[in-house]
Amino acid sequence: MKIFLVSDIFGRTQAFETICTQLSQAATDLQIIDPYNGVNHKFETQTHAYEYFMDRVGLKEYQDILTNKLTQYEQDIVLIGFSVGASAIWGISHQPSLKHVQKAFCFYGSQIRRNINIHPLFDIELIFPKQEPFFNVDELISLLHKKTLVTCIKINGRHGFMNELSTHFNPDYYKDFIQHLRTYLALLKNRNP
Repeated sequence: MKIFLVSDIFGRTQAFETICTQLSQAATDLQIIDPYNGVNHKFETQTHAYEYFMDRVGLKEYQDILTNKLTQYEQDIVLIGFSVGASAIWGISHQPSLKHVQKAFCFYGSQIRRNINIHPLFDIELIFPKQEPFFNVDELISLLHKKTLVTCIKINGRHGFMNELSTHFNPDYYKDFIQHLRTYLALLKNRNP
């Protein structure tokens, strides 16, 4: 079993490495996928990170990076994505070449709203914040929760609650979801020693 953490627009940061370290206690084979090939650009602001991502990569290219990485493996895979990483996972979740993906956890993937006609081929848990500035979270959830293999969760936090670099970072939700992910990964590890 391989576990991949799929980063947001900030890429491979120290904060993201911390999530990886905290989850590695429950999973032995955990790797990071980011849009910048492992380079930490140390963006000073979220605006700077967004502009860089849009100018240099974009969502479609990030989906291609993710697909290319995942198709290199044949064993079972679990994906954990954040923001644009979550949206990238959603955007490829209908591809038959990814039948070895067992489950995905997608945190505040706001671009999912642009691809609601996708029908994932693996279990996918979508964790949404209480609100988003550009769309109605409740309306999106009502469209998505009817899909097979899709579970939607809405929490009281804001977009970025899992990212220490975000102004909306929430240590309580962060702790709760790290534990949620650890529990799931520990069950997998025990099931597949």
